[in-house]
Amino acid sequence: MELKELIQIWKEDCKIDNTELGQESTRIPNLHAKYLEIFSEERMKLRSLQIKRKKMYQVLSDYYRGDLNNQEDLKSIGREPWAKTVLRGDIGDYVNSDDEMLILNSKIGVIEEKISVLENILKALNNRGFQIKSAIEWHKLTNFGGY
Repeated sequence: MELKELIQIWKEDCKIDNTELGQESTRIPNLHAKYLEIFSEERMKLRSLQIKRKKMYQVLSDYYRGDLNNQEDLKSIGREPWAKTVLRGDIGDYVNSDDEMLILNSKIGVIEEKISVLENILKALNNRGFQIKSAIEWHKLTNFGGY
């Protein structure tokens, strides 16, 4: 699910029908389950990509050090032999600016943003009962002139 799609779905789900507050309160568990499932899926994707990034970092470090110079290793990572000599302290700069690493970090960034949005949605759902209760109290006060 794309971030934009997630936000659009939440824009619809977050609406509270002030004329049916009782029904709205019964929707809370279903909405919570829906977004908790999406949240869990995104966290699992994030963990998978983080593991992939660690592995990729190691492979690219070996590559830029010149340790991956046999044909089988180069073929498995889809690279040509690395001809330059890179200082140990500069390896991280090469790895972090590698196109494959940049793409992977970009994917991780998108998922981290989705997780942040989902955390805020779940917080809003946790407060939804209080919002509905406040709306009920306000209706009592305005419709009946008090208690």
